[in-house]
Amino acid sequence: MAKIRELTKEWRKWVNTRPSVIQELAKRIPPDRLYLLKTSNHRVEIYGYVEDGTLIVSVLGKWNKVMFERNVFGIKPEDLEECDLPSASEELGAILTQEESKRYIEMIRPIMKDEEEK
Repeated sequence: MAKIRELTKEWRKWVNTRPSVIQELAKRIPPDRLYLLKTSNHRVEIYGYVEDGTLIVSVLGKWNKVMFERNVFGIKPEDLEECDLPSASEELGAILTQEESKRYIEMIRPIMKDEEEK
C-alpha cells in the first residue's frame, strides 16, 4: 500500500471540527494513501469528503495514463481500495493539457447529450 503524504497536526485539528460523517470518512479513508477506484481501475487521491458519505477523488497523470486529469464526485467508500504506486515501467501522464481538456469536454458535451436523448 502506498502512503503518498504525511498527515499534519493541522489536518487532525481540521477533521475534529467537521461533522461526524466527515470524521468517520477521514478515519476510514485517510488522504495520505493512494487508492484504486474499482469502477474505472484508476489510481486516485482523496480530494474531499462530502456530508452525504461520498468522496471527491482526483484522477491524476502522476499515478495513471489518462486522457485528462479530473476530480470525480460521488465516489462511495466501498468503491476504493488502497493500492501500490505505479511500477517504474508503467506509462504515466495526461495526454491533454488543462486547456485542451476544456476544449475536448466542450466538444463532446453536445454529442453526449444527443446520445442521452436517444
